[in-house]
Amino acid sequence: MKHFPASLFILLAIFLSPISHSLADEQKIISEHNEYRGETIETTYAPGDRQYDNLQKNISFLDSDHKIVKVEYYYRDKYVKNQGYDKATTFFDSSRRMMRIEYFFTDTYIREKGLEKKITYFNGDERLSREERFYTVGFAGEQGYDKKIAYFNGNEKVLRIEYFYTDSYAKNHGCFKVISYFDKDEKLASEERLYTDAFAGDHGYDRRATSFDSEEKPVQIEYFYTKRFAFANGYNRAVAHLDGNEQVTKVEYYSNDKLIQTQ
Repeated sequence: MKHFPASLFILLAIFLSPISHSLADEQKIISEHNEYRGETIETTYAPGDRQYDNLQKNISFLDSDHKIVKVEYYYRDKYVKNQGYDKATTFFDSSRRMMRIEYFFTDTYIREKGLEKKITYFNGDERLSREERFYTVGFAGEQGYDKKIAYFNGNEKVLRIEYFYTDSYAKNHGCFKVISYFDKDEKLASEERLYTDAFAGDHGYDRRATSFDSEEKPVQIEYFYTKRFAFANGYNRAVAHLDGNEQVTKVEYYSNDKLIQTQ
């Protein structure tokens, strides 16, 4: 859950020029006027080409200035079996820098893994900056969430992951979103849970934040209370401190960041 590893396809997308070809490649123009007002070029791979083991073909979409807008990659069975997707589409900006990749998974993979769609986004240096994952109804029924977004720093290390829970899960459990934050070593540093109005009405708080030590064990839990609760009870935040066995050792109560009581 800490890092979304870049697949082999990302390396292919970076180092393989979509319209370059070797002696074993075959290229043909399949459209002279596509939706981007340019040519569409199909490249097929044959034995002897360095990409033959992975790729069946790619289709490059050019604009009216003959710049690449997107490339669709179609993979061979062996690659598909290992990676789970049989097609991926790479989108480029006007400077031919890779902006995002969309992955299309096979029905078998979707059924087994519950992952329906994945989109990776890149910064101006073509480094991974964000990844979105969308899950099936069946997966969401078991795990509670149907979407997950990971954010990465300039070195492609995960900064945080956001989990989006279904309406059904939120109704039954009160939580509609979880945000996990990671340190420079990609260890879980803290986690936020956001709750529905109905949950807050029953429990008094609409947000809970847990802090973790270097071994990813919880050491502190903060509860953030609603204005209505704070008005009635005199505090709007409580901090529970935990020992090595994750047992509460003390609880501090705050009113507008002023400590008013310790238990």
